[in-house]
Amino acid sequence: MKILLMAAVALASFAVIAASGERVTSLDGEWQFARDGGAYTKVTVPHDWAIAGPFKKDGSSATGKLPWKGAGIYRRTFTASVPKDGGAERLEFDGVMARPEVFVNGIKVGGWDYGYMGFSCDISGAVRDGENELEVRASTLEHGSRWYPGGGIYRSVRLVECACGYTLPGTVLITTPDVTRDAATVHVEWRTADGRHEKSFVVSNPVLWSPETPQLYEVEVNGRTYRYGVRTCRFTADDGFHLNGRRYQLKGANLHADLGPLGMAFHKGAARRQLEILKDMGVNAIRTAHNPPDPQFLDLCDEMGFFVWDECFDKWNDTASRRADENLEEYVTRNLRALVRRDRNHPSVICWSISNEIAPAGDKNLDGQTRARVAAFAAAVRALDPTRPVGSGNCHPEWFRDRTVFDALDVTGWNYSHSYAEVHGWGPQPRAVVVTESAAAVSSSGWYGDFPPANKYDFATNVTEVSSFDNNAVPYGDIPDIEFERIARDGFCAGEFVWTGFDYLGEPSPYDYVIKGLEPARQSRSSYFGCVDLAGFPKNRFWLYRSHWNKKDHTVHIVANLGGGGSRAAWVYTDGEEAELFADGRSLGRRRKAAADDYSLDFMRVWPRRETCEENPYYAICDKYRLRWFDVPAGTKELVAVSYKGGREIGRAVKRAAGRPVRIESKLERERDGLLFFNIARVDASGTVVEDASEIVSFSVKGPGRIIAVGNGDARGYASFKATDSHPLYCGRALVIVRREGAGEISLTSE
Repeated sequence: MKILLMAAVALASFAVIAASGERVTSLDGEWQFARDGGAYTKVTVPHDWAIAGPFKKDGSSATGKLPWKGAGIYRRTFTASVPKDGGAERLEFDGVMARPEVFVNGIKVGGWDYGYMGFSCDISGAVRDGENELEVRASTLEHGSRWYPGGGIYRSVRLVECACGYTLPGTVLITTPDVTRDAATVHVEWRTADGRHEKSFVVSNPVLWSPETPQLYEVEVNGRTYRYGVRTCRFTADDGFHLNGRRYQLKGANLHADLGPLGMAFHKGAARRQLEILKDMGVNAIRTAHNPPDPQFLDLCDEMGFFVWDECFDKWNDTASRRADENLEEYVTRNLRALVRRDRNHPSVICWSISNEIAPAGDKNLDGQTRARVAAFAAAVRALDPTRPVGSGNCHPEWFRDRTVFDALDVTGWNYSHSYAEVHGWGPQPRAVVVTESAAAVSSSGWYGDFPPANKYDFATNVTEVSSFDNNAVPYGDIPDIEFERIARDGFCAGEFVWTGFDYLGEPSPYDYVIKGLEPARQSRSSYFGCVDLAGFPKNRFWLYRSHWNKKDHTVHIVANLGGGGSRAAWVYTDGEEAELFADGRSLGRRRKAAADDYSLDFMRVWPRRETCEENPYYAICDKYRLRWFDVPAGTKELVAVSYKGGREIGRAVKRAAGRPVRIESKLERERDGLLFFNIARVDASGTVVEDASEIVSFSVKGPGRIIAVGNGDARGYASFKATDSHPLYCGRALVIVRREGAGEISLTSE
């Protein structure tokens, strides 16, 4: 066996181990698809069979009011060469929703049960030389969900042709058991039909993987390249999370798997855009809420320097595609093992999560958590990867009576209400803890109303909007400022994962999870939780987090409503210590952030109601994290904020009242992995967005591209994401996603 070390791009090392060879062919692209016994049509895989809608006004708001329940069949042909002398051929699926069955030339070759988990099928006994017929059947009829799960072959498919001595799927394990600044020992093991193989080698002067230096190395095993990173990580009970011997605060975001207007159909360019936006916000960690992500998503996290809390399940019932007659322990263990085998070589993964918010087992909850189940599932994970901690996300107060149920976990995640502080003290020794869901603040993308909400329950139910003044949260949650203060005080906590980074389809709190009794047509169809809306446009809350989390770039952002009459409030979000606000050139005064060290966090349990937010003690902490003015004159046309740090100006922001709309403006973001994102806005003569514009805009593409989705960030909208020739504006804006289909310039016309 030959080991070859050599310099590669960006100082990476590359090792070659054996050489039996694998040939990988993508089977993405054109397939034939039939839904619920209907006629076959041409589709492009990855494909989400329900995202085109139509939205059903009387449908379930919890799952996005989209028709995801059903059964479908996918068909295509592929060309193969029958392996000789002990070789094999297999199909690899990164995700099919749900319970897929796979047939090659009419012979069933395999399938899987969990819709979020990838799988492979050995097709050696069914494949033939030349053209072959492939059929995939999927059904979501028995799948349960608390949000929109999509349907169909929504992730990539590959044909893998292997020569003699091929590596068995999921058996490659790369570890770095000995790491110093001078050298790192890399250990590689894998299995073939002949048994277990292993080899070690040394990387000299390794560049340690981190958010600042996401260095990746490569090793080739039997003709297939695997990437890895050199790093150490651990969660501690008294000092949070450590990477490479240095404490890191986890500034994390929860992300559901859907990609907004694209639905569940994965595209690397759309995921890259999400991560780029979150990195600009200051996010350094992602929780895959609450299911296994696409493998390419983890590739991006490796490359871009994100920590990942890799979560396998929400519940262990039908939300995991599990039927009531299937053994819980066997089902969960098998899928946990599949997750760990698939993802364990990603340096971005820092924790395995076995579940989220599962209540205690009992007569009415047979699928609940027990001490035995937690211990067994943690042991199953450690058997395949002893190098990473095992955790879970929790919220049920019943666990405060049974403090032993999580003893087998290395780190305990807790959701909301400062509960993690009490969990940290569960004896006899302190526990490592992290806030797996923080805040749960809600807001619309760009709607204000006349005044800021007076308390966190002060929702604009008459228009089913949520104020963009960032004063609202759901009953179990809090505004971001309170979470910032908790984390600042509790140095033992590893950090937080805000609920959520992006809006997602389904779970439309507060309409209808908080505001009960709304007729179906007034219930929203997607969430308000995101710091970024469903179209990828940052909300005001994005800038509040950015001002606190992004330590590389300065932030100055104005929150105000300059339309209509009456006195107005204005906030300034900045990393500066103070700011001066000018209204039409006249100073409204200079504000400095309060120390607020004596602020009582007992208000998290009180949530007082007052006539105005200015007199509500719940919002007193805001003066430490945002600057507030309550005396903006009626009719103000322009606000200018000038921010200072150490007495020096660090930046300024301008917000203008829009004039008469004069044109539609289209701005192209940079192209990402073959996707082009066009931001559409109705603007006045000066280029200011007309935030109350809502008319329908038409689109057409010139050049080698095709519009594949449109959206606008409106949680209440029923216009299809796939009606790509036009779409209504929301708060003056819309998004058009174009897929490149050849070389050359692409332009978009909007009118």
